[in-house]
Amino acid sequence: MRQNIWKCVSQALAWAMIAACLVAAQTAHIKFEKQATIPKTCESVAPASIESQLDIPALLKEANCKGSGDMIGDYTYVLKSVKREQQSKGQVNEHSMVYEVFMPALKSGARGQGVLLVTSRDGQPVSPAELEKERLRAGRQLEEAENKTAKSPASPPQASADRTTGLRPLGAYVSTRNLQGKFGIGRGSAVLNVHTFLTNCELTLLRREPREGRETLVFSFTARTDARFNDSEKYIAQLKGMIWIDATDRIVTRLVGWPLRSLGERETASEKPPAIYVEMVRLPESVWLPAALRINGADYPELFDHMTYDSTSTYSEYKRFLTEIKDVQVGKPKEPLPKE
Repeated sequence: MRQNIWKCVSQALAWAMIAACLVAAQTAHIKFEKQATIPKTCESVAPASIESQLDIPALLKEANCKGSGDMIGDYTYVLKSVKREQQSKGQVNEHSMVYEVFMPALKSGARGQGVLLVTSRDGQPVSPAELEKERLRAGRQLEEAENKTAKSPASPPQASADRTTGLRPLGAYVSTRNLQGKFGIGRGSAVLNVHTFLTNCELTLLRREPREGRETLVFSFTARTDARFNDSEKYIAQLKGMIWIDATDRIVTRLVGWPLRSLGERETASEKPPAIYVEMVRLPESVWLPAALRINGADYPELFDHMTYDSTSTYSEYKRFLTEIKDVQVGKPKEPLPKE
């Protein structure tokens, strides 16, 4: 039986497939395209030596590859976005939003804009009526995506684009962006992306340590002197920090950074709030996905071009579903039966 698409959305968490590549705090948008082949960053990558002689450049290439996957598209999850901003007289203004995130596979097999259902604002659950309204809005998004895909001509397959050699990713680094502006007009932004640190920073091994029962390599980092950053990532040149890489899976599991000039001679980094923070989580199926991302402009506005708020995104309740939606159409409501 054909179902109305709004009804499918109300049941989406039972069969959805999710994806995320970019999250903007407070105005979250999810976009995703499923990879069919090994990513280009993994084509010529070989396992790095980390035993008797640590090959750091090779390890960074491997860690960059291992986080280039798209497997977050196989999951539903809960996304919480918290925005904290310093006000006058020492007051702090904080707002939060909680979303259920999903992206069903359309009957055409295409992927596009993800669907986010708002379930809570500032700690207060949305009303059942508003939640139903959000589901209807999500249904319209799915309908529009399906119609757009149906009207677009299919691209011919390109055999030369298929990549089957190299390492396969074990996880997905996602990118988060803080946008400074008013009334929807941006005046600057800061982007946090693990890939940028792996390709533009010098790492020095500090120690090996167990972390949640797994051997982990702990590095300090600073930006390379010859590194060139775009405007949204130029703050990295003013950072120092630490990166944790899992010794078995060769993927970044944690990244923390502070401004170079923020620490006094007798202060340790642990006594200062981080300027940027990334935490990954290893799921039971051995996939690494984001747990938390933070850009702290509230404590370090000069670092982020006078951006004055602290934004934290946390990801939880990952659930994997493999069922696809097929043959979904919007039907006209049935006429009510005549009264006797």
